[in-house]
Amino acid sequence: MNIAERFEVDFREKWTISAFLYLGLGAVVTQLRGSLLPNFQEAFGVSESLLGLVSPAGTVGFTAVALTAGMIAGRVNIRRSIQIGALLTAITTFAIGLSPGYFLFLSAILLRGMAGGIPGGLTRPVLGHLYPDNRGQIFNIHEAVWALGAACGPLLANLILRFANWRVAYYVAGAAFVPIFFLLVKNSRFSADIKEKPLTRDQLVKLLKSPVVMGVGVALFLNVGVEGGFFTWLPYYLSQSLPQSVANLALTGFIGAYVPGRLLNSYLTRKFALTDLLLFSSSITCVLLVVAFFLVSGYRQIWVIVAVGFFISTVFPNLFSLAADAFPEHSGPVNGLIMTFDPLGLSIVPVIMGIIAEAFGIQVAMRFLVIPIIGVIVTVFFLKRKFEDIQRFG
Repeated sequence: MNIAERFEVDFREKWTISAFLYLGLGAVVTQLRGSLLPNFQEAFGVSESLLGLVSPAGTVGFTAVALTAGMIAGRVNIRRSIQIGALLTAITTFAIGLSPGYFLFLSAILLRGMAGGIPGGLTRPVLGHLYPDNRGQIFNIHEAVWALGAACGPLLANLILRFANWRVAYYVAGAAFVPIFFLLVKNSRFSADIKEKPLTRDQLVKLLKSPVVMGVGVALFLNVGVEGGFFTWLPYYLSQSLPQSVANLALTGFIGAYVPGRLLNSYLTRKFALTDLLLFSSSITCVLLVVAFFLVSGYRQIWVIVAVGFFISTVFPNLFSLAADAFPEHSGPVNGLIMTFDPLGLSIVPVIMGIIAEAFGIQVAMRFLVIPIIGVIVTVFFLKRKFEDIQRFG
């Protein structure tokens, strides 16, 4: 390797590290919301149904921008767009902490989600171009970095609440995005040719007609809805009977279990069919949800909740892989279309849970999560048959 090639690899790796730092910090900020939900209620004096709007405020903006960014990726300067998104993320994160009223607070979360949607819709295509021979590995690392960052969110919330107001958490996070922005600018000098085709109308029509793609979308919506229910409401639920610090640590344990779950999953996908893995993990998750919210209470719940995190963590990546395997020639458009179901689940299910919590109590709301996971199991049974037909007949 000559000097020019060595510098090329050096800048590529440094940019990748910068992008992962942005991803990890973004996951930290996302998981602050659930950990600080009781503090939001105390600060703004709102009901559980209004608290349920916290999650969709962030994910709706992210969805719209990430999908748009993915569709026009072939017409914009991708690296420059990611840099702008990182800078806007820093500014809007500060704005969340500065918000004087609840609806301004929700607006700031909405804007931050929109800012994060720019890198969210473009970073994965860049990584695919930078590591064309190791896409599976780099994408698994991508998901593991998100899980590590998300697990740190409740820890940061606990640390800040010991010494300061909840708003300080957003000031600290906003400040942390600034050096990451400069790293993304400094390390964007690799010369790799990044060409991404936007999602065309014909491709969209073809994908929308596919029962496999839409089935994956439905399963993803339901599964991510369960995850979103945990992210948003688990600390609030546990803080009714346990100290808030313990409740936040339970969320850390839940998300932290994603890391070993996904690492094991990356090995098992080479040994078993994706549909079989999906049926196994979603079925075990359903049983564990029943145990956690119907049969045990107190500190024993935490261990079961961590087990839920271990098994449910594998559903998300396996669903994405299933759709890509069904249409390998359209893996990019499939990724762009499927990812829209993710924030929809994160948005809608926590809102429904907020309404249930206000009417019947938070325990009933957590028990409600058994229903969407049953929907995942039923949908995967459908997908198993359809996917096997595609492999058999083409």
